[in-house]
Amino acid sequence: MTTRPPKLRLVLDLVLAAVGIGIAVWRLGTVTHVEVRPVAVPWVLAAIAGAVISLVLYGELHRRLLWGAGARVPGRTVQAVNFAGNAIAQTVPSAGTTVGLAYLVASLRARGAGTAVALWSSTVAALLSAAVLVVFAPLVSAGTGFLSWRAAVALAVLMAGLSVLVWRLLRKPSALHGIARHIVALARHLPVVRRQDWATADPNPLETLAERVAGFRLRRRTWAAATSCAVASWGADFLALAACVAATADRLPWPAVAVGYLAVQASIGLQLTPAGAGAAEAGLLAALTAGGLGAPEAAFAVVLYRAITWIGLSAAGWVVFAVTGALLRRPKAA
Repeated sequence: MTTRPPKLRLVLDLVLAAVGIGIAVWRLGTVTHVEVRPVAVPWVLAAIAGAVISLVLYGELHRRLLWGAGARVPGRTVQAVNFAGNAIAQTVPSAGTTVGLAYLVASLRARGAGTAVALWSSTVAALLSAAVLVVFAPLVSAGTGFLSWRAAVALAVLMAGLSVLVWRLLRKPSALHGIARHIVALARHLPVVRRQDWATADPNPLETLAERVAGFRLRRRTWAAATSCAVASWGADFLALAACVAATADRLPWPAVAVGYLAVQASIGLQLTPAGAGAAEAGLLAALTAGGLGAPEAAFAVVLYRAITWIGLSAAGWVVFAVTGALLRRPKAA
C-alpha cells in the first residue's frame, strides 16, 4: 500500500521551485540585444555531452558494483535503468529519491539481479558518489578562496574518515541486523505499515536481507574503478556547467563557477524540492553574479545548465522509462 505525499509538502515544493526559477527568468527580462552575446552553439553541445557523460559514468559505477557482487546485468540494461531512475528521482515531488531507489531495485530484480544485490548496489552507488563529493568539496572551496587550505584539508580528511567509519559499520552483520530490527520495531507501531507482511513476518525478511547485504565483499580494483567513475562523473557534470557559462558569457570565472556548482549540489542534496529546484537556481545565480558576470549572462547560464542537466536528462529518462516498460509488457514470441 502506498500513501500520497501530504498536500502541504507538495504545495511547498511547487512554491519553492517557482520562486527560484522565477528569479532566474526574471533576470532574463533585463536582457537586451546589446548586453548579452549570442549563445555559442559549440559550447552548448559540449554542455550536453558533459551532462550525458556524467550520467553514463554514474551508470557505469552502478554496473561495476553489480558485477562485483556477482550480478551480471548487461551494461546497456544498467544504463537504461539508470536514466529512468534518475528521471524519477529528479522529478517526483517530496519522495523522488525513495521512489527512484524503489524503481532501481524493482527493475534490476526484473532483469535477474537478486533483491539484496539490487538494493545493496543502488544504495552503495549513491553513498559512494556522495562521499566523493563531500570529500572534494572543501578542497574546491579552498581553491576558490572560500576556505583556507589548512581548514579545507582538515575538513576533507574528516569527511573521508567519517565515510570510512560509516562504511565499516555497515559491513558488520550485527550492525545491519540491529538497524533492520529497529526499523521493523518502529514499523510495527505505525498505522500505515504495521499490518503489512514484511513488518509482521517472523523471521523478518528485512533482517534476513540485512544479513545478506553485510556479506558482500568486493575486490580492491573494483572499488578503485567505482570510485574513479564517481570522480569522473562529478567532473563531467562540473564541466557541463562551465560550458554553459562559456556559451553565454565572454569570460569564465572559475572560482564563481565552482562555488555555484557546490551550491547546486547542496540544494539537490537537501531534497526540499525535486532536483533542488528553486534553491539551486537562486544559489547558482548569486554565485555567478558575485563572481563578476552580468545578471543577464548569469541568468542565461543558469537556465541553460538546468535545462540540460535537469529538464533535458529527466525528459530523456522518462522516454527510456516508457520504452523499456513497453518492451517488458510486449508478449514474447512463441
